[in-house]
Amino acid sequence: MRYSTAIASTKIQPTPPTSAPPQKTRLPQRGTAYIPRAKMQVFYAIGSVYSYYCRPSVAHGCANHSEAVAPTEPGWRGDNNSYTQSQTSHKLRPKPVHGGIALKSLGIDIGSSSIKVVEVQSTSKGFQVTQFMEHPLGISPGADQELEILEYLRDLSSLYDPAQTRFNFALPQNRVAMRNKFFPFNDRIKISKSLAFELEEDLPFSSDNAIFDAKIIRTVGSGAEVLACAAPKIHVQNLIQRAQDSNMDPFIISSEGTSFANVFERWNEAPPALAAPALNLNEEVRPVRQITITLNIGHSRTLVCAFEGSSLIQVGSILWGGKNIADAIAKKYEIPYIEAIKELQTKAFILTNKQGATFDQVTFSDTIAKCVREMARDLQLAILELKSEFNAQINSIHLTGGVSQIQNLGPFLTQVLEVPVNRVSVLDQIPNVNFERSAYHGAVCGVALGLAIEGFKKPRNPPLNFLRGEFAKENHQLKMFWEKWGSTIKVATAALVVLFVYSSLRESFALSLADRTQEVLKSQAKTVAGLKGRAASENGIRKYIRDNKKRAADLKTLASVANMNSALDIAKKINDAAPPKSSITLDIHQMAIQDAQVTLQGYVNSPREMSLLQQALTNVSTDGQVKSGQSTLGALPGRTAFSFSFNVDRNVEKVTR
Repeated sequence: MRYSTAIASTKIQPTPPTSAPPQKTRLPQRGTAYIPRAKMQVFYAIGSVYSYYCRPSVAHGCANHSEAVAPTEPGWRGDNNSYTQSQTSHKLRPKPVHGGIALKSLGIDIGSSSIKVVEVQSTSKGFQVTQFMEHPLGISPGADQELEILEYLRDLSSLYDPAQTRFNFALPQNRVAMRNKFFPFNDRIKISKSLAFELEEDLPFSSDNAIFDAKIIRTVGSGAEVLACAAPKIHVQNLIQRAQDSNMDPFIISSEGTSFANVFERWNEAPPALAAPALNLNEEVRPVRQITITLNIGHSRTLVCAFEGSSLIQVGSILWGGKNIADAIAKKYEIPYIEAIKELQTKAFILTNKQGATFDQVTFSDTIAKCVREMARDLQLAILELKSEFNAQINSIHLTGGVSQIQNLGPFLTQVLEVPVNRVSVLDQIPNVNFERSAYHGAVCGVALGLAIEGFKKPRNPPLNFLRGEFAKENHQLKMFWEKWGSTIKVATAALVVLFVYSSLRESFALSLADRTQEVLKSQAKTVAGLKGRAASENGIRKYIRDNKKRAADLKTLASVANMNSALDIAKKINDAAPPKSSITLDIHQMAIQDAQVTLQGYVNSPREMSLLQQALTNVSTDGQVKSGQSTLGALPGRTAFSFSFNVDRNVEKVTR
């Protein structure tokens, strides 16, 4: 790498001399890294600053040790909350998951120089951290980061099913106001309604233009200690618009501090519940609170989180990061900012003991140390505020973020702040991690990991979410159901309305016809039947019709018997049909005529004559049959009794009623 003429003879060594005691954790070499890219591959020329920082393509970084690519050059690169390693570009694709469909939560941390994404997947026994992806952003002057962010997020959204994925974003901490408050009640709804009033005097902006939410730290008796938060609506709206432009529907919009705290808190449990303390009449005597501070040092800002035990009690932001160190290096050595970033990434260290170090090493170390002291002064002010507000005792300070990996940064801050300062890996706090647990990954993925966890929080300890009020999230299940069945429901509703209208009109028509029928019946009853008054009712008309039908039937019956043959006519026909006296000697003792049936009983002289008589009577019978039966007459000497029955035509018409 070439330097300017002013420092051509000056060679900055990448590591301090052996006489200087190194920090326990040395500057990390680039670990294995899998970097996906959608539909194209871009290979960087190692060592070319322009190709590394000013590339127009979209590269992605993914920590996936199962598909790792061996690095060729050590280094780490600055972003908003971490310094990323130099990586080789591959196609962007999520890690395959075997088995059934599982719900995924993506924590998307958009920094000032890179985007970090952590994928967390739910399982039957909890959750797993399945992927870590990173996309460096161009930090050269004139780089259009917004366009690069949108392009990457669109590529990312195309890889996930929106129905099975929750996209979680965070507002930068410097855009969120947070205050530690105590409420005399612990009901979440009451706390939410009281936030605007409680924070009105503490906010640097109007409460009418803010979205409020709260995180319950712990409950004390019937009260609650709360971390009250407020964010301007314009920042929430801009983040929602950015997500929607990237084809993502944000599930949660939280803050960096509360999201980062999920890594260290017991987020899957309810807030701690403490008994109400004894009445303290002396307000000046307060219990000492044991506080641990965690710093997440990024490219442009440093996140300051104060923990009591495993509970976050305060969050702040210091406008200082790796960018300040790069500016100091560029100014000191009169080199371009991009080259200063490169030097910071590859050779940054602070000498804790200058004995045996070269002049160049001391100069380089002092340049970084002087810049770090600026952050230390701001941090000392933050510590004084914590001590004043909480009567706190600072036990230790933990370092995360890419800048935390500057060699000997922890020992240097320990000397300046007089508080133990050590690095901490966020991945060491999580049990189920499916990618390589390197020092680099453990330093840079804190906010993204916490955001992914936010998507799985339960109502007993809900996430901080600024999607409230006018930004409240819609019920997409109902929306998807309506998109699928909306047309059918509309048709069914229209048919139901038509049915109701038809039923109503039909009933109206029926009642109208019934009234009209009654009027016509009364009119006809009066005109035809001569019924008047109460007799002209429906029952009266029915009785009139029934009587007239009976009368008509009787008339038909009388008409049918008007030409009926009498019994004498039947007797004459029988007499005419009987054989002559010369053939038989006939004595008729009984003749009975019942309707069309005739019964004859009498005597003849012989069976032959009885047969002749039976044959003759068939001419009178309507069906040509004459039945012989047992005679009831007594026996006479020389005579034969007979009994015949047959049907005759009485000339009667059939009447149908």
